[in-house]
Amino acid sequence: MIVRCGACRTQFDVAGAGRFSCPACGSVNVVRNQAGTAAPPAAGPYPTAQGVAPAAPPPPQPDRPSPRISCPDCAFTFIVGDIPVATCPNCGNEVQTGRGTSTPSFEDENPVLAEEE
Repeated sequence: MIVRCGACRTQFDVAGAGRFSCPACGSVNVVRNQAGTAAPPAAGPYPTAQGVAPAAPPPPQPDRPSPRISCPDCAFTFIVGDIPVATCPNCGNEVQTGRGTSTPSFEDENPVLAEEE
């Protein structure tokens, strides 16, 4: 029987089941009996109760294009999610997306602390 070393992928002959060292790299490889390996069961629907039909799969989601915006400074076009401001991956400029909800900035939450700085 021809086996392949698990470490170096060299193929070599063995007599049967047992432990054998690879002639190329010396690592020990274990060869098991082939009688214990069975083919996996065929893929199919899950078993159902008698008289009950399996539920139909949900319909596929419609293909919606991802929202894209262009940076006003460098004209680089990129994909954004539902966020109000995105950073351009090309130039680092903050770009208003017109999507999502605006989150308050540090100055909006702490006007006194922002003035002290």
